[in-house]
Amino acid sequence: MEKVLIVTDSSAHLTPDEVQQYDISVAPLRIRMGRKVFKEFTELSYESYFRRLETVKSMPTTEPPTLQEMIDLYYDLSRRADHIISIHTSHKLNPVAEVARAAASTLRSHTRITVIDSETISRGLGMIVLRAAQMAQAGQNAGAIGREIRGMIPAIFLAFLTSDLNYLERDGRLRKSQAFLGSMLGIRAMVETREGDLLVMDKARDAEGAVEKLYDYISEFAYLEEIALLQHNNVSESTALLERLRDMFPDISIFTDVYDATLATFIGPNALGVIVREAY
Repeated sequence: MEKVLIVTDSSAHLTPDEVQQYDISVAPLRIRMGRKVFKEFTELSYESYFRRLETVKSMPTTEPPTLQEMIDLYYDLSRRADHIISIHTSHKLNPVAEVARAAASTLRSHTRITVIDSETISRGLGMIVLRAAQMAQAGQNAGAIGREIRGMIPAIFLAFLTSDLNYLERDGRLRKSQAFLGSMLGIRAMVETREGDLLVMDKARDAEGAVEKLYDYISEFAYLEEIALLQHNNVSESTALLERLRDMFPDISIFTDVYDATLATFIGPNALGVIVREAY
C-alpha cells in the first residue's frame, strides 16, 4: 500500500489536534511586521499577531517559507513516504506553491511530490487539506487523493466584510478615493475569493448590514457540507450570525475561531466572514 503524507502551509488554519491526528506537516509562512519577521503557527499565534499589530505603524505583509526550508521538509518526509502531496495557499496571495514546486523539482530523483495550488486561503485551504489527510490515513493512493482535491477546489467559497479599507487600498483592491470615502462613512467592504484572488464584490453600511449580507450570501448555496465562521473584533455580530446559521443548517457543524494572521494581512484586524464548502 502506497504511503502518502500531506503537507500544507500555516494559512490552512488547522488546529493542533487536527495536525497531530492526521499527521499533517505544516510549513510556516512568514509575517513581516515592521522590521521583524515571524513564522506563523510556530513563532506567532493568531492572538499574539493581533496584539503586536497594535504597536506596529506599518501594515504587515506575508512571505513564503524559504526554498531550503521546503527542501528540508520534503527530504525528511521522504524517509517515510512513497508520495508527498503538498497543498498550498493560492499563488495570487502568496508564492508558497511556487517555492514548493521549486523544492520538489530538486528532489525529483529522490521522491515523488505533487504540489497543488488550492486557489483559496485560510480555513478554505484547511478544508481541502483535511480531506486529503483523511484519505491518506485511510490508505487511498496519491492519484485518488489528487483527483478528489482538484474536484473540491471549485466548491470552496470565502466572503469577509472588513472595515479596514486601507489594507484593500494598499493591495490595489480599492482605489485610494474609495478607501478614504468608505472609511469616512464607516462602510464595510465585502471581499470574496474569485479565481484564487481576493476581490471586493459588495459592501455593507453597518454591523447589522454585515450580518445580513453574509447571511444572504450563505443562503444562496443549496447544498453545503462545511461552514467556518471567522472573526476578530466582531464578537456580537459573529454570535448573531452563528445563531442564524445554526437555525438554517442544524445538521452541519460550524467551525468558529479568530481568523489567521496570513488572512489578516489582506483584510485587516476588524473583519467578519465565512468560508464554506459546497457539495460537489
